[in-house]
Amino acid sequence: MSDSGNNQDPRRLRNMQGLLNFCTEITAREDTTVPSQMSGMDPERRAFLEEALSGMTMNVAKLLAEAVQKLLSEAVTMPEEDVTEQEEAILQIEEHVDDLNYAMDFYKMGGFPALLRCLNSPHVSLRVGAAGLIGDVCQNNLVCQESMLSLKAIPLLLEMMDTDTDKQARVKALYAISCLIRDFPKGEESFLKADGLSYLMRSMQSGIEKLIVKSTFLLNNLVRNNESYIDTVLSMGYVEQLAVILGNEDTDNISREHCTAAVYGLASSYPQALQDALRPELGLPQLLRSRLSAINGKEEFQEEENHIHDLLNLFQQGDDDDEHR
Repeated sequence: MSDSGNNQDPRRLRNMQGLLNFCTEITAREDTTVPSQMSGMDPERRAFLEEALSGMTMNVAKLLAEAVQKLLSEAVTMPEEDVTEQEEAILQIEEHVDDLNYAMDFYKMGGFPALLRCLNSPHVSLRVGAAGLIGDVCQNNLVCQESMLSLKAIPLLLEMMDTDTDKQARVKALYAISCLIRDFPKGEESFLKADGLSYLMRSMQSGIEKLIVKSTFLLNNLVRNNESYIDTVLSMGYVEQLAVILGNEDTDNISREHCTAAVYGLASSYPQALQDALRPELGLPQLLRSRLSAINGKEEFQEEENHIHDLLNLFQQGDDDDEHR
């Protein structure tokens, strides 16, 4: 990534302002007598650039339209077909939809149904690519979120996250869900109606590092932003599930750090969560002390170590409160 605005990648210049700024900067570096502001650009040169950008914009729209048609091909649904063209189409779309204008063009030309079609493809590469694109176009884009919601994308993505045979596909489905419901109350409501919390709990049990981390992160955000969910989440055994993950010797270090932080966040904010965490059969204090002995003083585990110390102090306070009742 560039540390300076003077090193822009011309492949990423997708609007008039960006193109003109880039060309102006190039001119300024070639001739220090040329003003660095667009207002100093020769009118004839500016007109040439505007015409060039117009042609480029039309080419991008044409490219997106052709890519959509490729995703509507029968090859998408046929297991033995070569889907190289469709894979390339997804990559081409991905190159442009981070620009809001192109994302809207893609939506208007019927790109969303084509992506949902790919979610059901027997080809893993298309399922992974489509889920990733859904996340990209829906992120912070209300129009696209509403459109995907109307197409019933959430149940499809939840099923993919839950049962897909490919780990990356499951992770990408969770990414798409997160982008689809973030800062979008209707999407969150649809997610809850589809029993999304149960799906997240199962993802935490998957043994897949990225699914564990991202599921935990999303659950914590949902609870933090809407405390009405806490009773439901606790009644589903969220704390117990976190304890199981922490007690599993095969759990990776990143998952341990996130799950420990999640237990502390819940126990420090909700009395019921603290009571759940202190249930003797979970053995959380013993698990945490054992883990602390294993990682104590190792710099790469500093964050997890801090979370464990905070939790043990919290548990001690909880025990003291119980003794004085």
